[in-house]
Amino acid sequence: MGSVKAVLFIDEESVKTIPVAMNAFIKKYDIEWGAMSAATVLSVIPTMLLFAFCQKYLVEGLTQGAVKG
Repeated sequence: MGSVKAVLFIDEESVKTIPVAMNAFIKKYDIEWGAMSAATVLSVIPTMLLFAFCQKYLVEGLTQGAVKG
């Protein structure tokens, strides 16, 4: 049962996660590389923005954890 894909269980488009939705670009005899690449770039943008805004606090926390005493 561990090898069953999430694609089989999710029917509604509105509740699909990004990786499951990107599976639609893989066809039987073709893979839409351009669309899949664009979707990958768009899915990474929110994470990059979050890191850009929180970078100061992440580095500060890592530095405090590395200082002894």
